[in-house]
Amino acid sequence: MTDPNPDFRRLQLNAILSEYNALYKLAEYRLNALDRRIPAISGLLAAFMGSVPVLPEESQLLALIAVPVSLIWLVRTTTNHARSFEDALRAIEWHEHQMNALLGRDVIGFQSRHPSKGRSVGGRTGTESVYAVSTAACLILALSAYIAYSHIGIVGYPLLAYALFFLLVFGLVVRTIQVWRIYRFPADTHKTER
Repeated sequence: MTDPNPDFRRLQLNAILSEYNALYKLAEYRLNALDRRIPAISGLLAAFMGSVPVLPEESQLLALIAVPVSLIWLVRTTTNHARSFEDALRAIEWHEHQMNALLGRDVIGFQSRHPSKGRSVGGRTGTESVYAVSTAACLILALSAYIAYSHIGIVGYPLLAYALFFLLVFGLVVRTIQVWRIYRFPADTHKTER
């Protein structure tokens, strides 16, 4: 399967190692996004929701619509980062197998032998981040419904319309989590023609 020529094998190994390093940088970017950026955005949205009652009346309704819609974006970007992190981890694992095959022995294998491999999409960090952001999104959504009813005083048909809007946003958040949970890295992604 591989050329016995040591120079060719070295070139192959260098190419695989270069891509391996680039994949680790991508995984690091996704990990940083999951660890830092996304929880910060959740906190910012929660703080903004707390200030809605003191906004001018016309801005209150706009905020009660804009923040829940932004929660859909927040949960979707979090799950996308977790899926992309999973993709990078599986590609790194494949590269480890390729390097070991070229060298004829197991010399590298952190991702191949990682204890959380295959247990959840995006590993432990991805799972914790997705669940934390989902929980924050549900709490912010509940806060928006509470503010709409008790502080702003939406009643009658506008309250019914807001309740339907609330259920739509909640349903989209739940659906995004369900899609994330069943995601699997395509097994044949790295198969090559021989």
